[in-house]
Amino acid sequence: MSTVEVPVLVVGGGGCGLAASVFLSDLGVRHLLVERRESTSVLPRAHYLNQRTMEVFRQHGIADDVYRISTPPAHMSEVVWRTSLGGDGPVDARELHRMEAFGGGSTAGPYAADSTGPPTNLPQHRLEPLLRGHAEQRAPGDLLFHHEMEGFTQDDEGVTARVTDRFTGEVTTVRARYLLGADGGRSVGAALGIPMDGAGGGFTIISVHFSADLSRWWSDPVLMTHIFGTDGEVSVLVTSGPEWGRASREWALHFRVPPTTAAGDLGAETVTTRVRELLKLPRDVDVHVHHVSEYRPEAVVARAFRAGRVFLAGDAAHRQPPAAGGGLNTAIQDVHNLAWKLGAVLAGQAGDALLDTYEAERLPTARRNVGWAMRCLLNYGVLFAGLGIAHGQRAATEANLRELLSDTPMGETRRAVVREVFHTQRIEYQAHDIELGHSYASDAVLPDGSPPPPRDPMGAVHHPSTRPGHRLPHAWLRHGGTRVSTHDLVGDSGGFVLLTGASGEVWTEAAKKAADTCGVALTVVRVGGGNDAADPTDAEGAWARVRATGDDGAVLVRPDQHVAWRARHAGPSPDLDLGAALRRVLGRPDRERGDDA
Repeated sequence: MSTVEVPVLVVGGGGCGLAASVFLSDLGVRHLLVERRESTSVLPRAHYLNQRTMEVFRQHGIADDVYRISTPPAHMSEVVWRTSLGGDGPVDARELHRMEAFGGGSTAGPYAADSTGPPTNLPQHRLEPLLRGHAEQRAPGDLLFHHEMEGFTQDDEGVTARVTDRFTGEVTTVRARYLLGADGGRSVGAALGIPMDGAGGGFTIISVHFSADLSRWWSDPVLMTHIFGTDGEVSVLVTSGPEWGRASREWALHFRVPPTTAAGDLGAETVTTRVRELLKLPRDVDVHVHHVSEYRPEAVVARAFRAGRVFLAGDAAHRQPPAAGGGLNTAIQDVHNLAWKLGAVLAGQAGDALLDTYEAERLPTARRNVGWAMRCLLNYGVLFAGLGIAHGQRAATEANLRELLSDTPMGETRRAVVREVFHTQRIEYQAHDIELGHSYASDAVLPDGSPPPPRDPMGAVHHPSTRPGHRLPHAWLRHGGTRVSTHDLVGDSGGFVLLTGASGEVWTEAAKKAADTCGVALTVVRVGGGNDAADPTDAEGAWARVRATGDDGAVLVRPDQHVAWRARHAGPSPDLDLGAALRRVLGRPDRERGDDA
């Protein structure tokens, strides 16, 4: 039995684990990733990538590759609710509602103003190979697919894991300083005995990945179509590429079945028939089923994200219904938060206390995201009631839909009511602030006593803020002849950034002293007014509108693009203030102010 030593062992090679591998590599952290499957996912289940995730991908040089093959904004700007896709019955193929979504239509302005790029859509079976390519390029030989961790133990110095090569049966002992469980909750969380709090699992969703030419019913701006059938069943149809809009030939259809039904109980012929029934496709449409899978939606969050030297991320730490599309996004943002902290501790720049802030920051965020997804899901009950849809009561449902769609005063009234009801579902498809507005409260953030920005109870309106704990506001700057974002000032290798104004020259020496003392990279960027050609200018005034500091103030930004500390103006001892702030963020014992003199 061979033994391998590595700073970090990543268990799980899905989107979460692969993203963690990329981030750790960019931070210079050696690691080993093991994944029990032979390849990446063949299922298109997770697909929506929100703006915050795309900002993270931009920071690590992945975004352009994702945008190149993902859904263009013009083909994902709407979602639709229909009675069926095809069919010639009295209430078949009728549109019930259409909504602007994901920064499309009238929502485009705020989405464009608040982030470096739009959200996008790339099904899991296309995203994971892309992430794997980036990860293997950065860490050749260190991603081991078809390898399974059989068990682990931990002590004060590290983790010892037993990894089996499923091709050969060979067993390797892996000794790591830290272990990251990104395995979807299959082994690591259970081994730790950490409970998952919440609810779910009461019904099964069958997902069918199939090919068909649906162009005669599809509208180019539409990404998703919800089908409300007269039998009370609801299904969701999503384009899966590789072309988009009417040109799409691959689809994912999700529908509910009793909890006792499993994908293995449904043969290819049965599944094909069910796809035709739900969509009401004519016989001349060829349907080719690629894969059938199942899952039971849950809304659960682990009570702890850390146990000693073991961390949980992604589905191992939280699982949520697909509504609002937050599952994979939350997972990727988990490991983005954790990776730089592991890098700082392993490099001796930070104390172990910094690692405790991972749970302190991400667990409340996960609870909020899971709760929001559950609220979006439950709101469909309001839609059913407004439409008059009753599960298993076909005659009553069809009568209600006939009245709703009729050219009568009552039909007009009911349609007006339904429009109001459907408008509430913007909490799922226009959740701009839910995607960008999360903030952290932990020992890696130094509060300045300022109140938080207002929050839209419907989750749509985002208020950018440099208040400590919040994501650094995006603002376009001018650097020579190039347009750059404030986010672009924060590199991918773990360094901090100090943003100052035209009168911020006092911070240059302070930053050098603090960086030398802590042994970290700290870049000072004077925005607007600096004489150094390397400094960008606030040509459009966007940064001035959100920075909330004077020209002599400063904003300290962490490697994950969240604000750690803010000084509205330079005090009498900026070097002492900045040095103390940086030490506290890094979880290092504070020293007397005189020690920095």
